[in-house]
Amino acid sequence: MCVGPMKPKRPAAPTPDPAIEAEQKEQREQATDEAKSRKMEAVDEAFRRLRGGRGRRSLITSSRGGAGYYNEYLK
Repeated sequence: MCVGPMKPKRPAAPTPDPAIEAEQKEQREQATDEAKSRKMEAVDEAFRRLRGGRGRRSLITSSRGGAGYYNEYLK
C-alpha cells in the first residue's frame, strides 16, 4: 500500500553570482598563499634551531644529546 515518495523534492540550488564566486576564490588563494609562507618560515626556523652549534664543544653540549668526540679527560 505504498503510495509515492513521502519526502517532497528539494528545489534546485540558486546559481551563485559570478562576482561573489570570483571574490571567494581570490580569498581562498590568498589564504593558502599565506599559510604556505607561514609553514615555510616555521620549517626554516626549526632547521636553524636543529642546526645550531658549530664549535669545538658543540658535539658534547648539543641540545640533541650524545657525546660526539668524547674525551675521557674532559670529565
